[in-house]
Amino acid sequence: MAKITIIGSGAMGSACANILVDNRHDVTIYGIDQNELDDLQNGKNSKYFGDIELNKFKTTSNLKEALDKTEFVVLAIPTKFIASVYQDILNNLNSKVVIINVCKGFWPNTTKSLHAMLKIKAKNNEKIVDVVSLIGPSFAIEIVKRAITFVDAVGNNILYIQIVQNLFSNDYFKILVQTDVKGAEIGSIYKNIIAIASGMLVGLGYNINTQAALITMSLREIKKYCNYKKAKISTIYGLCGLGDLILTSTSDKSRNFSYGMNLALNKPYENITVEGVASIKNIYENICKKNILHLPIVTMLYEVIFLHKEPQKSVNELIKFAPERE
Repeated sequence: MAKITIIGSGAMGSACANILVDNRHDVTIYGIDQNELDDLQNGKNSKYFGDIELNKFKTTSNLKEALDKTEFVVLAIPTKFIASVYQDILNNLNSKVVIINVCKGFWPNTTKSLHAMLKIKAKNNEKIVDVVSLIGPSFAIEIVKRAITFVDAVGNNILYIQIVQNLFSNDYFKILVQTDVKGAEIGSIYKNIIAIASGMLVGLGYNINTQAALITMSLREIKKYCNYKKAKISTIYGLCGLGDLILTSTSDKSRNFSYGMNLALNKPYENITVEGVASIKNIYENICKKNILHLPIVTMLYEVIFLHKEPQKSVNELIKFAPERE
């Protein structure tokens, strides 16, 4: 039995905690929303999962208490808060830990991936043993329903990848080993971007044929970005690439997909984290705007979201200039 701290009481934090308690580990959830923490103590997370019954969890709003003598720290918070929260974690550790990251996107205000920055920030901290990310097609609500789910454990050190694999794996949650960190993170970043585009198509009234074409075309763009980042192309055809892309781009359970639909319909979107928006801005301003790469889908979405271009006009242009050969 391992001692594990979950940082974040939201949907994915609760889902990870539920898996780990199912696996008989000693789990504590840290959060800042006392209503959520009280709910979790009673085996619920009504905000995200309605009446679905969860395990009953130990919870705390005291970070030092949550981290006391822990062995693993699972990061499950909105990416925009990761920098400050991670620094607080580094300052409060009193034991050696493996960091398990389930957040997505770029490190705030940089062009670096989360996994890379988590390692860089911990470079001189003797308490951090390694960093492993969990990436793949996995809606939190499906996980808490114990639907069979496959994801990748991603890292540089096979020993710690396998430790995390053993920690989480059970009859319904399966983990595969993946050592191409760059490729895996590109998949996790780009799938949110394509999900916004796919949701926008649905919002504009396009059907599944057009969605399928978009997803297929997006692979060309993702491969181009992988080549630029010197990642393995084969990785994007795995769970953390194509698997995650299909799930996120075809379901309104995806926040990014729903955001895209509302964007097309000119409807306001709730104040919920949409990681794809920040990723679009990051890639466009650091890659496309500087003419390093031509990425048509990223460019289209940037123009719609940040320059307020008409969604229908933007989609028409994307279709018009689609490549004529595979």
